[in-house]
Amino acid sequence: MMSSKSTNNLNLKKRSGPLSRASSFFYTKSNLITALLATAIFVGYLVFVLTGKGAAFAVANSAVKSLGTSLGFGQAEIFAFLSERSDQMIAAYINFNQVWDTLFGLIYGVMYVVWVSVLFKSHSQRFGNLNLLPLGQVFFDWLENFSLVALSNQYLADGTISSSTALLASSFSAMKWVFSIVVYGVILVGIVMQVVGALKRRSNR
Repeated sequence: MMSSKSTNNLNLKKRSGPLSRASSFFYTKSNLITALLATAIFVGYLVFVLTGKGAAFAVANSAVKSLGTSLGFGQAEIFAFLSERSDQMIAAYINFNQVWDTLFGLIYGVMYVVWVSVLFKSHSQRFGNLNLLPLGQVFFDWLENFSLVALSNQYLADGTISSSTALLASSFSAMKWVFSIVVYGVILVGIVMQVVGALKRRSNR
């Protein structure tokens, strides 16, 4: 008789389509060890790489210390952020968005995908591609970065910023954080499901 674990792995392999194949890959390969490893990489990159790169355009007592860390921002905030910084610092900010923050999005995206995959692996047929939800956050994070780079380059060129591009950047930032909140909610639900499942199995012994 085929075990439930073997049956679940067989069902994962039957799913078709690029998204479903990617989802099945993460469901199959993810476990607690890979989740902890992904978390360690995330923390290490944040502490030892991203923080240092961000210092290149940091301004003490700045009115706007960062863009993209709140649920949207206005054109005035973008202008204030850029006007407080030298051309060299803005160039560093552009490089930060193009390279280091883009890589950060990939790192945290994979980490969240792995954690959701671990928590919902036993319910993968029921929830389908749910484990790929964090990639939505990464997608909008990258769009936000692209928009901020365009605004920064425009400011360096003529000292102005486009109101339409600023609105896009703000909208992408808001969507990024909406996805982030939903992802945290999904992870919390997954943890609760795992705890409840463990308690049920314990009571049935």
